[in-house]
Order: sequence, then structure tokens, then C-alpha cells
Amino acid sequence: MNTEQKKKTDSVSGILKKKFKKKGFVRVILRSSDVFSLDKAALLLVENVKKVIGSGNVIGPVPLPKKRKVWTILSSPHIDKKARHQLERFVRTRIIELPSSKEVMDILDGSCSIPASVEIEIKA
Repeated sequence: MNTEQKKKTDSVSGILKKKFKKKGFVRVILRSSDVFSLDKAALLLVENVKKVIGSGNVIGPVPLPKKRKVWTILSSPHIDKKARHQLERFVRTRIIELPSSKEVMDILDGSCSIPASVEIEIKA
């Protein structure tokens, strides 16, 4: 890796660290294998928070790299041992940083309808 590429990666990681290490913020992590419902949930959450507190304090949604999980299953356990099926699942993740206030916590508790296929993790 040459010095220019290293500087770019250092600057990007430094910017993300500065943005995501602010005190008084709540980090919301959304995970799903369905991209459309994930993006819909992230935009819905951000829009609801922006209506309540304004747009200056919301960071995200920031897409993270997708994770791939692979399972290998034998097709025929007796005759042909080399015949196998592979199943895979991609999990996509989005991070949103919101200011920690009572109004935002009320939105996260249930006033925002998020699809059942989206998993929500809240870190303070």
C-alpha cells in the first residue's frame, strides 16, 4: 500500500471515528438480509427523528460492508459424497447516530413502524 492510499484510509477512518465518538449520541444499528426493507426502515427512522429534532444532529444512515454466511450440505450421503449444495445468506448493516433525548427515545421505543425483517440494536 503506497502512502497516498494509506493517507486516504487513515483520513476516512479518522473522520468516521470523530463522527461516531460524540458524547450524548445514541447509535442505532439496523441489520437485515432484505435490502429494500432495510433502506426503507432507515429512511423512515431518520425522517421521523428529523421532524422532531431537526436535521443538523442526525448522522447516517451509513452503509457497512455486507457479511456473507455460507452453509454446505451433502446432497447424497451414501453414493456420491462429492455432490453438495451450498446455501448463502447476506446480512447488510446500516448505522445511524441520533442525539440522546427523550423525544428520540420515544421514537425508537415504538412510534416508528419498522418491518419485522429488520433487526434493531441500540447502543448508548
